Amino acid sequence: MPVHANKANLAINESTLISRDLSWLQFNYRVLNQVTYKKRSLFEKLKFMAITESNLDEFFMIRIGSLYNYLDYNKRRVDYSGLRENAFRKCLLNETRNFIEKQTEYYYKYLTPYFKKNNFCIQKVEQLIKSERTLINGYFTRTLLPMLTPMATDAYRTFPFIGNCHLFLGITTQGKDKKERKINFVLVPQNLPRFFEIEREDCLVFIPIEEIIKAHIKELFRNISIISVDVMRIVRNGDFTLEESEDMEIDFIDDIKNKLSKRKTGRIVKLEISQNFSPYLLNELKKKWDIDDHNIFVYHNLLDLKCLFNIVSHTELREGDSKRQFIQIPWITEESNKGSLFSLIEERDIFLHYPYQSMELLLRLLEEAAEDPMVLAIKITLYRITKNSRVIDALLKAAEKGKHVSVIFELKARFDEANNIAAAKCLEQAGCFVVHGVHRLKTHCKMLLIVRKDKSKIKRYVHLSTGNYNEDTAKLYSDINLITCNEIYGHDVSEFFNAITADSTPREYQVLISKPKDMRQEFIKYIRQEAINAKAGLKSGII
Repeated sequence: MPVHANKANLAINESTLISRDLSWLQFNYRVLNQVTYKKRSLFEKLKFMAITESNLDEFFMIRIGSLYNYLDYNKRRVDYSGLRENAFRKCLLNETRNFIEKQTEYYYKYLTPYFKKNNFCIQKVEQLIKSERTLINGYFTRTLLPMLTPMATDAYRTFPFIGNCHLFLGITTQGKDKKERKINFVLVPQNLPRFFEIEREDCLVFIPIEEIIKAHIKELFRNISIISVDVMRIVRNGDFTLEESEDMEIDFIDDIKNKLSKRKTGRIVKLEISQNFSPYLLNELKKKWDIDDHNIFVYHNLLDLKCLFNIVSHTELREGDSKRQFIQIPWITEESNKGSLFSLIEERDIFLHYPYQSMELLLRLLEEAAEDPMVLAIKITLYRITKNSRVIDALLKAAEKGKHVSVIFELKARFDEANNIAAAKCLEQAGCFVVHGVHRLKTHCKMLLIVRKDKSKIKRYVHLSTGNYNEDTAKLYSDINLITCNEIYGHDVSEFFNAITADSTPREYQVLISKPKDMRQEFIKYIRQEAINAKAGLKSGII
């Protein structure tokens, strides 16, 4: 181990604080370990492997990107581990390299040996039989070739721009005189499925489209000697800080839009390349993009394993997979089919646990509230929503029916900013009252308040959750939900919404604990109480 690595590890071990970034890598190891569990189906394992890749992309864009915001502008930063910015960069990227090596090991150990048993395989073009290659040739000619643009780099052509997280081919060519080498690029289309599919009697074959392009690369570079063809991918710095000074006359939404455009062109913080690459090509790119060996990661398997989601969602393959069924609560299922969900909630509180139980009950509640003439108002906090969201549709329907709809829509939800801006604008145009979060804070809480007139009495129905109002993630992530018409909760949630929409200080909550006012102090109080219990020999613990 190099001397600087020993020094870095020594500094980290001696620090009394936990490095946020190194701790995050340990979190992604826990996600990766899900791949090793024997009780999981292969498709569940593929899903977790794809999630580790998605996590890793965000890690590079935000955590590594944030570090480069200090490095590129010569700003001082000391990590919790005690390391300065340059030393920590090397340490963090080396630890990330270890993670990617473990990711590759698990891919070949726990996933690929079981593809055939689950009736599919991933293959390259050279592994196909003659009739299958004919299908590939036809697909390339009809679909891929018209979409591809070979881009050379020389004194007469500007260096082509390659977008964030874009898969591409780097091609090294040589003229007839064999003196001058040139670098060329071909971008892999992002608006096509990652795999071309061929049906065999015993399995479904997935062929990555970058391999199809690579096999037909001479169609794009005729009468030129091709020295090497390398599959590559880059990740750019996606971290930015929004200017939220009250002294600045700036449109907050326009500021987000401007920063989003910069995210697409941010400095390159990671270069992925397939094995057996061209040293000449890599050296040229290192100079052009101002990166070094720490930023370069050589892959022995597929680049961008998020493509495994395509296999996971494949209906034909999943028909034979033992999908997890939602856990049904008999009294809820029976009673909810009889009539109004409001009557059900009045009978007793409902507790839901995603993904083991379905979000359907909550969606039905929102849709019923939108249609119910007795419902006067709906108030909700939104952080991340899915495309074609039933939640948004219900809110639009409620506004259309003349109900008051208030939405605290957090525009600063990372990587969902553009989607949130579009959805918020749609709600505003429908007549909803939309608040874009809180100055210098993020509204992370998930709350729904429905105000309904029942005969001569006004009742409040509340939903509180740890998870977003997102139909897709409710099937993936573990979250807890409470639906109640308990007036104490109704009072507190009403106070919360009024405080946010009016930018005021709420009265004392009876059951809610909120930031930035009192959450830290309350948590510390609870932790200390557990310490007191433990010392007294009483039952204690933190979950």
